Amino acid sequence: MSSTRTRILDAAREITEKQGTLPTMSALSRAVGISRQALYLHFPDRTQLLLALVAHAGEQEQLEAGMAAVAQAPDAATAIRAWASLQAQRRPGLAPAARALADTRHDDPSASAAWTDRGAYRMRVATSIIERLREEGRLDPTWSTSEAAALLWELNSFHVWDDLVNGAQIAPDRYAEIITAAALGALGAPIGQPASPKNA
Repeated sequence: MSSTRTRILDAAREITEKQGTLPTMSALSRAVGISRQALYLHFPDRTQLLLALVAHAGEQEQLEAGMAAVAQAPDAATAIRAWASLQAQRRPGLAPAARALADTRHDDPSASAAWTDRGAYRMRVATSIIERLREEGRLDPTWSTSEAAALLWELNSFHVWDDLVNGAQIAPDRYAEIITAAALGALGAPIGQPASPKNA
């Protein structure tokens, strides 16, 4: 990554953390000391900037190594716990950017695109864990894969973490255990009729 691109992303993260809002292209170019034209050479539009900002923050918080531990977990239950633990450990550093995206995504198309991209990534992780859970015989057959993945996706969402850890003042380690127990308890229990074959 070029030094200028790194400076831009570092400044974008700093602005977001200090002000609690996502930077405009004009404000960011002023903060970095470059022209808007130069900024657009690195990021053709604000959506690309915000996507890069999320990825940059993830790199700084070492999310990739944490996600490798989730993928390499010996079983689905351990993967769920590893994912919840990762959220507990890394989310504090990512919270300002995540909160700014969440707060503005309904009115800001660029923030919405970045939020949707991150949500799609989390859904892929959730689906892979659910598929393992089903293979291991720990997913009740009344759950479809899409329903189960949606529940696990939501349990590992920013809002659930924020409400439990920051709102309810639950300790991070306890949060990870609660999420794991809630997921395994719910997904191992029946919810009515078996899922239809097309959704299983």
